[in-house]
Amino acid sequence: MNTNLALHFKFLKCFFLALLLQILLPSLVSAQYFGQNKMRYKKLNFKVLETPHFEMYSYLKNDSMTTWLAKEAEVWYRMHQQVFQDTFIRKNPLIIYNNHPEFQQTTAISGEISVGTGGVTEAFKQRVVMPVMQINQQTRHVLGHELVHAFQYRVLMEGKDTTRLESVANIPLWMVEGMAEYLSIGKKDAFTAMWMRDAYARQDIPSLKQLTEESYKYFPYRYGQAFWAYVGATYGDTVVMPLFLETAKYGYDVGMRRVFGYDSKTMSTLWRNSMETAFKSLNKDTVSRPIGQPLITPKNGGRMNVAPAISPDGRYVAFMSEKDLFGIDLFLADAVTGEIIRKLGSRTTNKDIDEFSYLESAGDFSPDSKTFAFSVFSEGKNKLMTIDVATGKTRFVQEMGNIVEFTNITFAPDGERVAFSGLRDGQSDIFVFNLRTKELQQLTDDKYSDFQPSFSRDGKFIVFSTDRVAYESDSRAVDIPMGLALIDVDSKVITTIPIFPGANNLNPHFSGDDQYIYFLSNGDGYRNMFRYAIKTQQLEQLTDYFTGISGITEYSPAMSISSHDDIVYSYFKGNQYSIYKAKASDFNAKVIDGDSSDFTAAMLPPYANRGVNVVYTNLQNFNAYSRISDAQISPVPYRAKFKMDYLANSGVGMTVGSRYGAGMSGGVFGIFSDILGYNQIFSTLSINGELQDFGGQVAYVNQKGRWNWGGAVSHIPYLSSFGAYAQRDITGNGKESVYDTYLVRSFQQQIEGFVAYPFNRNHRFEVGTALARYSYRVDRWSRGY
Repeated sequence: MNTNLALHFKFLKCFFLALLLQILLPSLVSAQYFGQNKMRYKKLNFKVLETPHFEMYSYLKNDSMTTWLAKEAEVWYRMHQQVFQDTFIRKNPLIIYNNHPEFQQTTAISGEISVGTGGVTEAFKQRVVMPVMQINQQTRHVLGHELVHAFQYRVLMEGKDTTRLESVANIPLWMVEGMAEYLSIGKKDAFTAMWMRDAYARQDIPSLKQLTEESYKYFPYRYGQAFWAYVGATYGDTVVMPLFLETAKYGYDVGMRRVFGYDSKTMSTLWRNSMETAFKSLNKDTVSRPIGQPLITPKNGGRMNVAPAISPDGRYVAFMSEKDLFGIDLFLADAVTGEIIRKLGSRTTNKDIDEFSYLESAGDFSPDSKTFAFSVFSEGKNKLMTIDVATGKTRFVQEMGNIVEFTNITFAPDGERVAFSGLRDGQSDIFVFNLRTKELQQLTDDKYSDFQPSFSRDGKFIVFSTDRVAYESDSRAVDIPMGLALIDVDSKVITTIPIFPGANNLNPHFSGDDQYIYFLSNGDGYRNMFRYAIKTQQLEQLTDYFTGISGITEYSPAMSISSHDDIVYSYFKGNQYSIYKAKASDFNAKVIDGDSSDFTAAMLPPYANRGVNVVYTNLQNFNAYSRISDAQISPVPYRAKFKMDYLANSGVGMTVGSRYGAGMSGGVFGIFSDILGYNQIFSTLSINGELQDFGGQVAYVNQKGRWNWGGAVSHIPYLSSFGAYAQRDITGNGKESVYDTYLVRSFQQQIEGFVAYPFNRNHRFEVGTALARYSYRVDRWSRGY
């Protein structure tokens, strides 16, 4: 006979207070149980502007820049809307940071933000989070790129098709990111075209299956953009959305069958044939033997050897490389033999280096070649670090006042001053810093992007890249190309150099006698080295490569020249970067006409357009779009707007007919936060058995400032059981042998709080306290024999 004797004892009406005071002494305590700390060095006071389709959160003090961003966002909205055929039902959040170092501290996006991340769009709130970039064109491009993602998420989550956010899993990364690049850049892109020519030269144009399964080998952004350019030119941009949605529902192979009528293998072949045909028509030697000696290659360096800087005496070369596999570090090598002498800086061993500005920045040697200066990320901003070349020891680390981000250091001939490009309040200008007096002088102060300065040998002039001509031109195209200019250091008079209109002319340097300016340009559609004679204004082409002289991005420095006209440059070929060294006299100079540019080689194949070309036409008429009026940009009060960031469940289950009765199991976990991520709520609810086995926890974290604090409340049941034999009367007929099953539940109710202060990314001080109460319940089931 089975008997349920529900004997509910509440053991321990013993109530005990456990004040668990966990004070971690102010010695540096490693924070490994949470990984690295995400640093926030100061509180940012965001204000909100509303436009017809966006809520823009920004703390920029530059009103003209915020207005420009608001108007640019609306132009991108109208252009993307033509492709997606979709309308925002509610205003899309757009969170703008002043610069990249402060963007890396964002609370709107969890996890680490690397120096290589231009912007982020998250799914649930479709928040676009990005910094103002050093170059106006980069800011425009990143904004357009991220708004494509905002449209993609909205179409999947709110569109009329049978798609959900989970459908993103069906879309390969190259398709998602490639679409964002294609819709924001188009098919005219000398940088991506260089990558595709390199793949063609090494006979490694991937199939779509390879792009999907080997994204570590084939960069999704570049190859994805090239594929979409092929689709748009061949079938028309009207197929972009059908292919995207069919892929979201069925995967890319079935999606292509439904849209084009043939599978992904056939599409791969057609795409490859298109590129091969286009690149053959260029009639250029694919071998392109580099001029000079190979100095740093994968044999003695890494696969990525970039940002070379040669010392004035020609003895040393400094460069960035992933040679040691622990990330990008700064190395010093002999400029004659290529032998690696030592590391000049490493974030793994130097507490002053959180990260290098390795993407679009290079350092410089002092005139006596004894000191090397470069820009590093440290404590939430860029700092100037100088290294003793002979010993490798740090001489000093210096902030640049309120200039949080600066790049591309260049020494003056006196050895006391350095110039650099600094970003402040949305403006990229040229500054000069006196190492001895600590005086900071601003040479340019305007809305134009001034980049990559380099001193003349006599110290009277600085040559730099700038968009001041393009910014004021009557061009309708989306591009804001970088030209060249000279500035007189004393008078601050700027003289532009009119060569290669519409091209990016970058990385300029004076020759040893100040008679020439060496620079890199895509004015021929490729990426080659050129020389400009200052007095005669004669332009000469020095290289004619099938791929090009390039760094990691189009704007990365890739060339340096010594006082004796020794030139080092980073050459891209075979999907890797190698550094070559040559004398200026080694190049076969050819006089060319710099009054026009030829962008044939900068176009992504196929060169002929057979479909309805919406994207390219719109991008070529970007500035013809009417801008919203200032009256349509209005300030509104900041509201926290708590919403769900993430929701997941652990499944659901039910049991009936067991000896212990019916039971349920399941759980749900959710994360909620405000629009800027300053306040976060984590909650979890679960049940595993009966109603009394219900448990849950709610936690709150405030991370607005350097001090993080929060607390949690929880009710957690723990279930265990055991069995035992006994002699007991359970029927009223006398004692008998029984087998008792005990179900023991213990309950923990706890309230806790904590405060934490991170010292750096690896260490923090933390103190917490908790108050807990424990109670018990025992159920007994008896079976008589």
